[in-house]
Amino acid sequence: MKKAIIILMALITILTTMTMTVKANSLKTASMEEVSYDDAQSYLEAFQKVIKIPNGYSFHSVNKVKADGVQAYLFRLEKSENKGMNGEHYSFVISEKDKQVLGFTNMDKRYSNTKMLSKSETEKIAKDFLLKLDNSLASELKNLWIERHDEEISVNGKKTVIAGMKYKCYRASQNDYAWVIVGFDGSVITFERNIKWNNGEHKRITEKWLHDNWLAENNLNIPTEEQTLKNLQKKLLQMEL
Repeated sequence: MKKAIIILMALITILTTMTMTVKANSLKTASMEEVSYDDAQSYLEAFQKVIKIPNGYSFHSVNKVKADGVQAYLFRLEKSENKGMNGEHYSFVISEKDKQVLGFTNMDKRYSNTKMLSKSETEKIAKDFLLKLDNSLASELKNLWIERHDEEISVNGKKTVIAGMKYKCYRASQNDYAWVIVGFDGSVITFERNIKWNNGEHKRITEKWLHDNWLAENNLNIPTEEQTLKNLQKKLLQMEL
């Protein structure tokens, strides 16, 4: 009898743990809500005051998201060609409350030129960028390593590798990470900050809003131009009613 009670208690403990895990995972489920350009225009303007968006990209969509619980806006700009999921795009995330640039990426085919800068060149460019963007952040960062970093996009239907040198840093005061990826021509391809990491499981905790492969894995596909237009028409009809 005593043995049966022990087994029963063990089973209850296992089931409770499994339930808590499921609940925890469900709480971490990412979601996004498309908003109008007009409602988020001030955030685009705030971003452009500190970061120059490359020529050739046009506004595609903006969504409300959360980055580690922080309310933010995810903007996406695309070209007239090679557009859509996994295509060329310029995306950025900016916080809703204080309009802090949390990150951006320029997935452009020109970075398929994989002639890399030296580590010393990368370090100088990354440090200069960080100091201009946020001096207080830059002063707290400790560089961990500088290595080549690859991403993959689709260009004319073909998988294309684009690359840059990644300058990865750690911020002890917040136990988080930041990095800058520099392209062959000295331009910044990607910047991300406030990134939480699970060192035990060797995986990222913070949502990967700038990465199309992560969006697809989480069924968060960016709407096509047709879908965006339909949504806009639907909202206009609702306003008229």
